[in-house]
Amino acid sequence: MTHEVIVLGAGPAGSAVARRLAASGIGVALIGMTPRAGWEGVSDRSRLLLAEEGIEHGRDLLTGPLARRGRWADRPVEGREWLVERARLASSLRDRAVLAGAEVRMAAVTGVARASDQWRVVTRGGDLLTAPVLIEARGRRGPARRGPLLLAIGQSFRRHPRGVVGTRIEPADFGWCWWAERDDELWVQIVARPGRSRPDGWVAAAARQIPGLSEALNGATPTGEPSACAAHARFGLDRSSRAQEPALRPWRVGDAAVALDPLSGQGIYQALKSAKLVATAILSVLNGGNAALAERFVIERHEEDFLRGVRVAAEFYGQNAAHGEFWAQTAKAYEVLSVPLGRPHVAGRRIERRPTLIDGRIVEREVIVSGAHPRGVLQDALANHPGG
Repeated sequence: MTHEVIVLGAGPAGSAVARRLAASGIGVALIGMTPRAGWEGVSDRSRLLLAEEGIEHGRDLLTGPLARRGRWADRPVEGREWLVERARLASSLRDRAVLAGAEVRMAAVTGVARASDQWRVVTRGGDLLTAPVLIEARGRRGPARRGPLLLAIGQSFRRHPRGVVGTRIEPADFGWCWWAERDDELWVQIVARPGRSRPDGWVAAAARQIPGLSEALNGATPTGEPSACAAHARFGLDRSSRAQEPALRPWRVGDAAVALDPLSGQGIYQALKSAKLVATAILSVLNGGNAALAERFVIERHEEDFLRGVRVAAEFYGQNAAHGEFWAQTAKAYEVLSVPLGRPHVAGRRIERRPTLIDGRIVEREVIVSGAHPRGVLQDALANHPGG
């Protein structure tokens, strides 16, 4: 079956980019499997992007706002966030993609190849789908520049209702823990370095060091199987591949493009932001825009997100260096990654030609580049900027 765009991966990023393209009249096929279970915290800015996807204020999915507490660098943590079940969120975003006109197939992909001017995708059921444009949204795949290897282990629990609703974050000497309580439900996630100890013992090890977690686990019984996923920052683009024509490689969205350490970037926000960016670029190309310029537009913004994320991660891990070598080593590894990817530091201001979004099309324009605006801003915009 022929489409204009095929999206591989039906998680939040894949479903959101499929919805945006389908809503613009593009023939889209969305192919994926059921995402992993678990809970995730959602910020105010994530809720704004969810509203753009048709989930108004997230009231049908989110619990909150909840108090977020804990200790970090021996100082109290105070804030707020909402809770969402990952699988329910992915299902809701997928339903909105269908309403927009996307064709959804919940199936495993067994083959992907480029033939002539078409991508050919084969599913485990034997279906063959073709399209000139392919979007990779199946998570951390392909070439990458990555941070120190980290693993997140999540486990859900049941216990007697306590009337407690909220989230907490605290460090242990081997990693850090985020947990969420909602009456009789408890979700615990540990992020640490694999290989030092068995991951199936991380929750118990953290509870021995963190009194609040030990109290939350008192009388709790595990439900379902634990989940495991990579938790380190990752930039999913091989820069040397840019010598190829853009059509010969897939677009990347969500974690397949940029995955941030959960300490420095919220997964849902990054997924929806990336989906919006890539959909804008693809629509520009399909409406006659230059593909190489649109790709450069996307890559520069993904690079900026990655660099900002690893700098924040280096700072947050460094704040807990007194807790053990895990913290200092992880901070150092992220510091090494914080050097711009082939882009020199900008001192002062200069004029360059850069891809710019104007009236829905990505075009090349002269912009003023500075340390405060490394991607550049149009001269008129900078003239009207306070202090510009």
